[in-house]
Amino acid sequence: MSEATQSCGPSQGRTRCIGFMLGMLVLATPAGAALPDYTLQLQARTNLIGNDSGAYNVAPGNLIAGSLQVPIARDRQVAFRLSITPEGSSAVWWGQDGRGSRIYLLPHFGEDARTGDPGINSLGDIAFGVAGASDPVNNGLYLLNAQKPSEVRIFHEPLGATDWQNLWLNEAGQLGFRALISGNRVYGLMTPSGTGFQTVLLAKEKALDPSSPYEFLYAPTLNDKGQIAGVADVAAISTEYFQELRVFNADGTSTLIARSRGLDAASPIYRFASVQPALNNPGKIAFLGTVRDPTGKNLLTLWLWTGTELRVLAQNGSGDIRELESFPPDINDSGLVVFRAFDSTGKRAVWVSDGQALKRVVTEHDIIPSDLGPARVDQETPSSPVFAGGPLINARGDVSVVAGLAPPDNDQEEWGTAIYVAQAAFPPGEPDGGVDGGSPETPDAGVDGGSSEMPDASVDGGSGDVPDSGTQTDGGTSGETPDGGDSEPLPPGDKADSGCGCQTAPTAALWPLLLLGLARYLSARRRGAVDRG
Repeated sequence: MSEATQSCGPSQGRTRCIGFMLGMLVLATPAGAALPDYTLQLQARTNLIGNDSGAYNVAPGNLIAGSLQVPIARDRQVAFRLSITPEGSSAVWWGQDGRGSRIYLLPHFGEDARTGDPGINSLGDIAFGVAGASDPVNNGLYLLNAQKPSEVRIFHEPLGATDWQNLWLNEAGQLGFRALISGNRVYGLMTPSGTGFQTVLLAKEKALDPSSPYEFLYAPTLNDKGQIAGVADVAAISTEYFQELRVFNADGTSTLIARSRGLDAASPIYRFASVQPALNNPGKIAFLGTVRDPTGKNLLTLWLWTGTELRVLAQNGSGDIRELESFPPDINDSGLVVFRAFDSTGKRAVWVSDGQALKRVVTEHDIIPSDLGPARVDQETPSSPVFAGGPLINARGDVSVVAGLAPPDNDQEEWGTAIYVAQAAFPPGEPDGGVDGGSPETPDAGVDGGSSEMPDASVDGGSGDVPDSGTQTDGGTSGETPDGGDSEPLPPGDKADSGCGCQTAPTAALWPLLLLGLARYLSARRRGAVDRG
């Protein structure tokens, strides 16, 4: 499904080549492509105890993290973590089609014990990491199925791991994650084998393995083929970033996708953002990074690697986008990319792009349906974010969205934070990805093999016996900061690219630099063989 690349050879002439490069770099513009329309369906609404507006599909006092991800399976199952509960432990909520409940409550394993964001698949399998328990035996990777939430399996993989971050569970039942071992990071992949899993480490930081080239591993992602995409520092940060984006395969090989300009002077990428990239099954990758204009200002940019070329999908200060927010994008197998950004009027919005056009999924101050009637996407403090975490997209184009709500005519009344599925509807005759929109070669070998039918999950399934961060508070209710990856010091004179409002240089001033840099970068990649490590 990768797209053909048009080369810019001498015989084509300078004008034609410049036109081609502009076509790659110009921000998404309407080109007759049909993007879906969206209808928002409420899944749950969280709220503080004592608020008159109450909550929906969960009891008041169960609160989400300030930053989270809500995975959405291809049949619209969703799950999310509750970082605060009336019982004092964190919990996991699961549901589908507007119904659901808190399906697992973590036993009291100590004041610091917590669950991470869950991963799910369409078979009702749910996985999440538990860390910080007083007794280390209770830390690990927890697996259950929505049909049998009380049957929890715990895996202490890989050996020596104490924390599990950026956990993904795919349709093949594989788990991909970043784990901490002795304070250092590894990329791990667990593949079902018999009644357990076979675990391999696809990348390690140099402090764990002196032969490794990686100084620091950032947040990764996983596709249904068992491939992990992630960014790594390969040298210490100075006035430049020395970073590369790779796809790691289960057999131990890896493919270099892109480098920062510190490693390749022809690269248009000054640095990669410290949030995870998005990888689909055909191998396309969406990721955030910055380019630097001649004045030294950074422009946060949403890139798409099509398999043959880099494209700019959105950039600070261009078109309808005033400023991208530093939350992870996501991509499905049809190439639809979802992300967060301020629009040209300063309103926050969730957007979708097909590589040619942009469309809003939902925007700040929109009036949307809720269990209380029409509600406004809003916060009582105008500067507070109205959305929480990064949106995710499934095979059919549906998007998970977390938003703060208020009555349509009173933003000072708190209606809590709501979790929605924005259901995609395509024009007649347009492909919709299908319920089974993944690759046909992907096996449906779920971890527990349970049905995806809605269980009677009114009780908490757990037995009683037994965060990469941004710079701004997000739209949840617990006050946590965005979960965007471990922060790293900036080089001298650098400016944060996380939505501070300081990256507003006109994009037109950057085109000559971008055209020259990307042309050289692509030319160098075409001349060389694919790098595999």
